[in-house]
Amino acid sequence: MAVFFRSTRLGLAVISALGIAFASPAYAACTQDRAVYTDRDDDYTLTFKHFPEDQPMATSNEFVLQRNETELKLDGVVMRDDAARPNGLIMYNCPSGDATGDELTACTVWEGVPYALKDGVDAEYLPKAKEPAAQALLLPNLSGAMSSFNFKLEKPIETFPWEVFRFKECVREQ
Repeated sequence: MAVFFRSTRLGLAVISALGIAFASPAYAACTQDRAVYTDRDDDYTLTFKHFPEDQPMATSNEFVLQRNETELKLDGVVMRDDAARPNGLIMYNCPSGDATGDELTACTVWEGVPYALKDGVDAEYLPKAKEPAAQALLLPNLSGAMSSFNFKLEKPIETFPWEVFRFKECVREQ
């Protein structure tokens, strides 16, 4: 009877562990540099850029924000100091190469602190590229910043993203 009890407890522990492993969300197994997010209405996709392990990084994260089914693409970076909060920038049509401060200011659509959201009401700073991906992202006042930016497009943008982006998928390593 004791052997049956031990093996049953072991079996239940194994089944329980497998259940947790298979039930764990996809974002938990994904690094931030391979995560893809979408806004509430699926109008915008935010895709982080993958960094190979051996490549030095000038920023802690880079991403592209795209309005789905359009050509509108914005580039994003997150920079960190060891002692300070991360600072995110979303830019549109910035000059390549060395740009002046005025040129960067003119093409910056949004600047702020990107937050990682968890179940409940927890908010933390955005994970670094090789850390586990966030469940959701908060880019405070992104919609307001985009609505006041002059994109100089023939057809004005009518729909702006929500400020919360939920994890959609993890891009496979290549």
